[in-house]
Amino acid sequence: MSSGKRVSKEKYDVVIVGSGPAGASTAKALTGRSLRVMIVEMKKLPRYKMCTGLLVPTAVKFISENFGDIPDKAYSDPMDIMGLRAYLTMDSPVTELPFRLFSDKPDLPTKGVSAKRPELDYWLCSCSDAAIVDQCKFVDCRKQNNEIMIKLEINKEVIEVATNYLVGADGTLSRVRKVLSPDFDRGIGLISNYEEWYLGKIDLEPGWVYCFYDRKLTGFYACLFQKNNQIIAVTGVKQQESVKEFFQEYLKYLKRKHGLIVREKVASHGCVIHDMSATNNFYMGEGNVLLAGEAAGFNRCSEGITPALITGRAAGESVLKSIESGQPAFEFYSRVVLSEIKACTKASRLMEQKLGINVFT
Repeated sequence: MSSGKRVSKEKYDVVIVGSGPAGASTAKALTGRSLRVMIVEMKKLPRYKMCTGLLVPTAVKFISENFGDIPDKAYSDPMDIMGLRAYLTMDSPVTELPFRLFSDKPDLPTKGVSAKRPELDYWLCSCSDAAIVDQCKFVDCRKQNNEIMIKLEINKEVIEVATNYLVGADGTLSRVRKVLSPDFDRGIGLISNYEEWYLGKIDLEPGWVYCFYDRKLTGFYACLFQKNNQIIAVTGVKQQESVKEFFQEYLKYLKRKHGLIVREKVASHGCVIHDMSATNNFYMGEGNVLLAGEAAGFNRCSEGITPALITGRAAGESVLKSIESGQPAFEFYSRVVLSEIKACTKASRLMEQKLGINVFT
């Protein structure tokens, strides 16, 4: 891996947009093949990603088998996450969903792991031999003969580079997806999420992710988790709803019902997620341009890291098959990811069975 601000104007074999788990997994699958691979990331690395940082057992197993041991600096404290604890209403008893209940394979861990996303994602990318260029924005792409010409903005300068393959692993609001299919995003439902980080205390046991579904607290679902002696409270709302209004009600509830005491607010962040997976509305690319992870719609009912890793690897392997065969990478990718589409659909069904609701619909 190399990291820096320079982008060669020479031709690349593969350009990957996005340095999250999907992009890192694509790059890892291409490692050791003597290919000229570049990961471009819009933000400065390591970059913050609004996420619980929860690695469920399937993600823990995938990373162990494909990347190796996660470095200590990428773990949060507490490291072990036992599962989810859900409250359907403000007054209902807790429903406990430990990960061991879903560990149907003997080699699957029974616990999840709490990770620091900036450190985790950067380490995952560093496990490849791809060049990494941060603060580099993907602008546009076009086909030219048998190549894909990509416009990138770096240091306020727009340059154009050529590549044989492009992988969009750039998340919910994927710019690569918008360039490929400008009208597609009109059919996507967006969910706004807002979080605050506190120093303080709360009467909820660390080592679990707490989820709240009462519609007085959230238009999506709310959650709370603890890491590194900080309390993180998150809620989400659908379009046309006020996330700040819901968050204030959620905060009052946490103080009243669970004894939250805030000594200091240390940070706040916002993001959006989409409903693509929940509505079976995937967009995986075309020709030699592939989309992986959230950019394509892959999400296992709010757990996005596992499908990002799986579809990122599938994208990389599809590129290799395309190079060997001369056939478009999409011909391979669209078949390989069918199993992950089924896994995402199954996750939505499981939530409905366990909780009686689908928060996306």
